[in-house]
Amino acid sequence: MKIHLIRSEGYPIEDFNNVLNLLNKYRGSIEYIPVEPIVLPVSEVEVIFEDKKSFEKKEDYIETLSYRSMDFPSASMSFPHREEVLTWEQLFSVCIQFRNEKLIDPKNHVILLTNIANDLNWFGGVDPSLKNYFIHTNNWGLYFGNDIDGRFPIAYQIASWLLKTMMFPTQREILSNSHAIPRGCLMDFCKDKTQIILKMRTGDLCESCMKVLSDRDVNRTHVRQLFSVMDGLRENILFRQRSSLLMEQSRMEIRGQNKAIYLCDLGDLQVNLNPKEKALYLLYLNHPEGISRSYLVDHWNELRDYYGILANQPTNALIDEAINRLTDVTDNNMNEVMARIRAKFRQAVGEEQSKVYSIEATPEGKHKICLNRELLRYVD
Repeated sequence: MKIHLIRSEGYPIEDFNNVLNLLNKYRGSIEYIPVEPIVLPVSEVEVIFEDKKSFEKKEDYIETLSYRSMDFPSASMSFPHREEVLTWEQLFSVCIQFRNEKLIDPKNHVILLTNIANDLNWFGGVDPSLKNYFIHTNNWGLYFGNDIDGRFPIAYQIASWLLKTMMFPTQREILSNSHAIPRGCLMDFCKDKTQIILKMRTGDLCESCMKVLSDRDVNRTHVRQLFSVMDGLRENILFRQRSSLLMEQSRMEIRGQNKAIYLCDLGDLQVNLNPKEKALYLLYLNHPEGISRSYLVDHWNELRDYYGILANQPTNALIDEAINRLTDVTDNNMNEVMARIRAKFRQAVGEEQSKVYSIEATPEGKHKICLNRELLRYVD
């Protein structure tokens, strides 16, 4: 089973790759194929939400069975709020055009990950063919708080819509069998969009929906893989919620020649640092006791070795110049690099958890990474 994942041009490539990496963590008979970015049609429709309550409501489906998925711009919003949206026909036309241009096998599925909202305020939808989908990607923090890792609800939407098309033979049956009253089931309608939190925390089907699926002639290996995705997402969401309370830290792996940084217990989340940021980070990982700003120059050679491996610099002179700036106490470069590292970890895991993994100042005047080094592993 092949799933072509289309990235709309406004959806950042780094976020797209993180979703893809998360889905690929649960391997099986379903293959996810990334697609080059696509420019979405121009919006000709604007929706006005008078208040927060109206913004959090999905529209009931109508005879045309249209959909909408809203953009939630962070954890707060002023009202009335104006939102440019695309119709479901416009969104699915992107999938159909891609199929026609690339001669995609009719059996394959095409899923558009779109940063543009749609006109009925749905998180995602499927067309009558049950082969073309859209998933809205932006600002899940409005429903889950600022610390949410946006990969989780997006990956959940992908897995859940694929399962829905396995459970029911038509688009209308998918919608008519949705639960109006939420029960923590994948088939909950979630007219109040905040209710999606409940079904993501359970990551399962209710008994009656499980029977529907078991009675259908579906590929069990496909189903097993999709349930693995949903189980993994639930575990990761719970880990994130409990880690601050229980003082749990995620395992970290540094992988390959480019020293990619992954947080294994947070959905194998990759934290993308540029070469200079990564060189400084690796130095502090290697010195759990911490390093004072004024003594950073004592580690010039080690920093230079890391940066020389990671940087795509044409000459040794440019590499040396970069490390000289980083270790010069009269230059603000180190503070700038550390600030970017902290920002990237905050974006990845949230404000509180980031303090475990980023380079933080200590009362003794040093900087250090507080991660328990027993949780650190280097993988070739």
